[in-house]
Amino acid sequence: MTFDMRLVNKGRSEPLAGLTEQARYHIGLAKQHAAVLEENGWAPADTAALEAGVAAIDTQAAAKAEAADLKLQASEREGTSIDDAKAFVRRLRNALPKALRAGAPEGVTAASFEAGATLGRSTPKLSDYLNRIRPSVVKLDEALKRSFKQALASVKLDAVKQALDAADARQEVAVASLPDETKKVYEAKGRVLELIEDLNRDAKIAFDGDADRMALFNKDILLRARRVRRKAEPTA
Repeated sequence: MTFDMRLVNKGRSEPLAGLTEQARYHIGLAKQHAAVLEENGWAPADTAALEAGVAAIDTQAAAKAEAADLKLQASEREGTSIDDAKAFVRRLRNALPKALRAGAPEGVTAASFEAGATLGRSTPKLSDYLNRIRPSVVKLDEALKRSFKQALASVKLDAVKQALDAADARQEVAVASLPDETKKVYEAKGRVLELIEDLNRDAKIAFDGDADRMALFNKDILLRARRVRRKAEPTA
């Protein structure tokens, strides 16, 4: 059996119940705003695909397959490593304007920290981004100290990247050895998450200038479920 491993990896760390609830919420939004969404990229067939995805993951078999893998995931800790890396990037981006105004070294500008694409929760993208910005972070270490609790931002970067890469290596081995039924569930979860993200982007196009309606298309339900899972995870 052949699987889309990109989707398997995308779906594996997502909490099943939270993802299912989020998808149902998005199906409701898609139907409520079907006409305007269809004019801006989201077709009725996409809503149908999202409904099919929910049907595929909202089963006892899916819950059983995920439960069997949770203990192994707790030992890998990639989800936590991704969260830590993203938290570092958020702190860095918030600290940058003031640090750059303080007198950035030659060649270091805001453009030095542009990702060029959405990082999301992709371990390879996050790791590559951290690698690319490291030389600029080193040059700004002193200017960034106050925003990093007097620590060197480059040292924190190295730590989160090392943890991210180590967890990624462990996950690659673990995912390759998963039973086919489990891979099937994670592939379906990854597809559901991707559709949710596509819908959110199409909604930003459809409701550009309408902040209230645009704000409806979020991942708050899933984000809460991720936080709950993380708090419940045992120490590896």
